[in-house]
Amino acid sequence: KMRYKFLRQHVDNPKTRARNDRSYCNMMMQRRGMASPCKHTNTFVHAPASQLQDVCGRAGRRAGRNLHDSNNRYRITTCRLAGGSTRPPCNYRGHSSTRRIRVACVGGLPVHYDRTL
Repeated sequence: KMRYKFLRQHVDNPKTRARNDRSYCNMMMQRRGMASPCKHTNTFVHAPASQLQDVCGRAGRRAGRNLHDSNNRYRITTCRLAGGSTRPPCNYRGHSSTRRIRVACVGGLPVHYDRTL
């Protein structure tokens, strides 16, 4: 169950097409069920789920407790709420980059996106 939430909230591969990152975030946050109330920040990773699963194993290294840092950099888009209110309609700013990521793993599967490194 937790794994599916991780996939729904954080994996979009290949990246869904949009005019720009702002449009992308406004569309994807809505589509993936994070816009009622508006989630403050969310990162989408544009890589296959299998690659992200490997971060919990050979493609990552332990970073304390159940946290694992990826060895590889991934294409990501981070969506941040513009303005303070979490009441819809949500208005997001988007930013794309290629970065290493930190995830929490349970039973060898990513269940929580901790941060961008």
